Amino acid sequence: MTNVDTNDASDTTTATPSTLVQVALKNAAGTIEVDTARLPDEVYREALMQGLKVIAERGMSKLTKEAYPDETERKAAIKAKALENVDDMYAGKTKITGAAKVKKASGAVMTEAMRLARNLVKDAMKANKIKISTVKASEITKAAKALLEADASILATAEANLKQREQTPVKIDITKLIHADPELVAKDEAKKAAAKKDKPLSAKQAGKVAPRAKGAKPQPQPTA
Repeated sequence: MTNVDTNDASDTTTATPSTLVQVALKNAAGTIEVDTARLPDEVYREALMQGLKVIAERGMSKLTKEAYPDETERKAAIKAKALENVDDMYAGKTKITGAAKVKKASGAVMTEAMRLARNLVKDAMKANKIKISTVKASEITKAAKALLEADASILATAEANLKQREQTPVKIDITKLIHADPELVAKDEAKKAAAKKDKPLSAKQAGKVAPRAKGAKPQPQPTA
């Protein structure tokens, strides 16, 4: 049998892992429950092998004969993708069937999260006696992105920071202290006008005929 319990029966601090697996049937026919502890070893190995095969072969829809006319190259691409999927399994990055989708952070949250992550990276650099002025900003950003992927709590902190800002009103009349600079306003308007001028016409706009000016007379057409 596959479920061999080697824990001391008196040890109550370690939870016994469940051996029950819910399997969703095709065509939305419901689910069935399989107790892996009751499977003979050879059946368990077969089930595990078939499941691993499905996961290892994920994301290969584009590895077609049309994309890879050379069969040897196509087989190499398939194997490379399978090895990549295996690495994802080891790293815990495999998509879990039926798992709730992770809510994607908004642009504002990501901006705040990146600010926090960059500061944490800079703090770590100082702790390791690495001068910030000797490191490119792109390298700090790269490290900050890696930190965000490794530590989900930074996103949670960013969301909390934004909520706190929304709930904390500014206690002064900002309109009496902040005034738009005329030169900057002019530059902004010029930039918008230039962008609008350079924007290509859509197919619908290109097919339109410019309206004739009021009072203008139609011009005679040249005769052959």
